Amino acid sequence: MVSTPARDLEVYASADVVVAGGGPAGLGAAIAAARAGASVVLLERYGFLGGNFTAASVGTVCGLYVRGDGDWDYVAAGLAKEFAESLKAAGAGHGPIPFKESAVLLYVPWAAKRLADHLVTHEERLEPLFHSLVCDAVVEGRVEGGPGEAEVRAAVLATKRGLRAVTGKVFVDCTGDADLAHFAGAETVLGPPGLRQHASMQFFLQNVDGAEAFGGIGRLTELIEEHGAHLSRDGGALIPTLRPGEFVGAMTRVKNPDGSPVDVTEPRQATWGELEGRRLAEEAAAFVREHVPGFGEAFLADTAVQLGVRETRRVVGDYVLTGSDVTNQARFDDAVVAGAWPQEFHVEGRSTSYVFLPEGGYYQIPFGSLRVRGFRNLLAAGRCLSAEHEALASTRVMAPSMALGQAAGAAAAVMARDGVAASDVDAAELRELLAKEGAFLG
Repeated sequence: MVSTPARDLEVYASADVVVAGGGPAGLGAAIAAARAGASVVLLERYGFLGGNFTAASVGTVCGLYVRGDGDWDYVAAGLAKEFAESLKAAGAGHGPIPFKESAVLLYVPWAAKRLADHLVTHEERLEPLFHSLVCDAVVEGRVEGGPGEAEVRAAVLATKRGLRAVTGKVFVDCTGDADLAHFAGAETVLGPPGLRQHASMQFFLQNVDGAEAFGGIGRLTELIEEHGAHLSRDGGALIPTLRPGEFVGAMTRVKNPDGSPVDVTEPRQATWGELEGRRLAEEAAAFVREHVPGFGEAFLADTAVQLGVRETRRVVGDYVLTGSDVTNQARFDDAVVAGAWPQEFHVEGRSTSYVFLPEGGYYQIPFGSLRVRGFRNLLAAGRCLSAEHEALASTRVMAPSMALGQAAGAAAAVMARDGVAASDVDAAELRELLAKEGAFLG
């Protein structure tokens, strides 16, 4: 054990709303709060925004659509729809593309990165801070187990100039791993290894013969069954990026040496996961070049910046969304998001399993799942919201994450404006504000 001396930290920035994490949820939260009139600081550990859009290069936006009257409608509307339509207008997105019993949007990761840049730099009240890793929190109020609510006063950042503080009235945790909530002392859940989803490492193949490849990628599962018993997954996808000759490979399942899911909040496991992910990507790319038509002259151009992480820590909120809420298409008086993506499980063995909603069906997510229990000014959105493992299997994907961020950001702006706790936000007013910004609430 090593002790460090107490120190005073420079307050590097201050705002009405502080958003930790610049992935889909963080983008939604920061933009929504700024558009609602709040000053916003958006903290991001990388030098760019987007999270799984960009750093993990997923290649498809899931959870955008629900089947309407014979066609696909946006279920994640609002900012998620705005983001999707902007990509499509730039020729960098295409959808809805049918996928099993749902549909996805194909997109160019580079274009998503630049779109995020444009969105945050065109909001006058929003300041993005890159290379700013949240590593602690300053909290006042309730002690553990005591009465009352705690209040976050500052997020502590690890920067190249040492530790710095960012203060605010309201804080939104969109880190994916509930980092801010964890450091603030909020109750979080990681879940046992058998009930956590495995991560993946996406990879880029270039110099693909597109015309021939489109005839071959439909046989990928069959080809893996015939020749790929050594691969980490028994299926997956080869996803066109809309750039000539380039595909994203989604074919890996990254596990610890003992077969358990990698916990990226633990540095040694995170290190193993990144190294193993690149090894598995290289292995899968070699298989594709050898066995999938159209890829014989392709080469492995790169892997994603980071693992695509599906599940780590999540907060315990005023309401914990359940798996049966998803499958039973639950409705809530304080609903702030609607979702229709199936429960998608990357858990056991090499296979991926799905539980689909009925055609046209959707569920709602209540504001209570965004309120961190025991805290008056802390919200959580994205994959670290308050939800059971079985519910997270649907809510964690990018479109509902952005919609959850939008809801949290709008609520945070109201809290900062009125000086009220999260539990005192009027749900009807919040829903009206979200509806005016184009959100679909059901």
